[in-house]
Amino acid sequence: MHVPEQGFTLRFGGTVAKADGAYQNEDSYTASPRRGIYAMSDGASVSFNSALWARMLVRRFARRPMVNPEWVCEAADEFAHMHNRDAMSWNQQASFDKGSFASLLGLRRIRKPDQVQVFAVGDTIAALCDGDKVITSFPYQSADQFDESPQLISTRPSLNNFVTDTNFYADHTAIWNLSDYNEPAVLCVTDALGKWLLSRQAGEASRIALLKSIRNRYQLTTFVRREREARRMRRDDTTLLVLW
Repeated sequence: MHVPEQGFTLRFGGTVAKADGAYQNEDSYTASPRRGIYAMSDGASVSFNSALWARMLVRRFARRPMVNPEWVCEAADEFAHMHNRDAMSWNQQASFDKGSFASLLGLRRIRKPDQVQVFAVGDTIAALCDGDKVITSFPYQSADQFDESPQLISTRPSLNNFVTDTNFYADHTAIWNLSDYNEPAVLCVTDALGKWLLSRQAGEASRIALLKSIRNRYQLTTFVRREREARRMRRDDTTLLVLW
């Protein structure tokens, strides 16, 4: 068993919006290969300025990848200070008061290059693969789980009480030993692509191999549009990180 000699690093990162034109993609991701930190977030479309909230979460994780109550409160305070509620229209104020919501997935290489720590809140997932096989995924393990309402991080502190649970960090963290596998790889994906990945039917070509073969935005966009048109993938912002 071994980790490839070139080490565990980002091979591709890209995103495709659910609509063309002026629509703002509400997915966000960041990568810091030198520090071995990667983060991804999916802002909930029904909430206020969720694209900004998603960007803030991934950038904060890249700076300080230890999510706790203080971390979440500081993020919410920063978001609030970036908006002038008094200058908003009444409907904007109502939306702002309801809060913004987003998932957060963070990867951190903790023992170069053998171990990866995965932190996740919500329906953005990481999949540990060996060759063309999915060994495990976190936090979801089956496609059916994407049909449930996810737990998300909010800009409203009162809606983040779950972060104060004693076992919060442990319950939202997994550690994977890459050296246990011959061809280890990790795929990070937002929900539409996550459900597609875990919905693989017996006998069909490897979905892992397909995603690992993507090398540029054009290839990702072509793949996503094809799967949407065939109704194998839900139309939503779609983001992929490939690491091995």
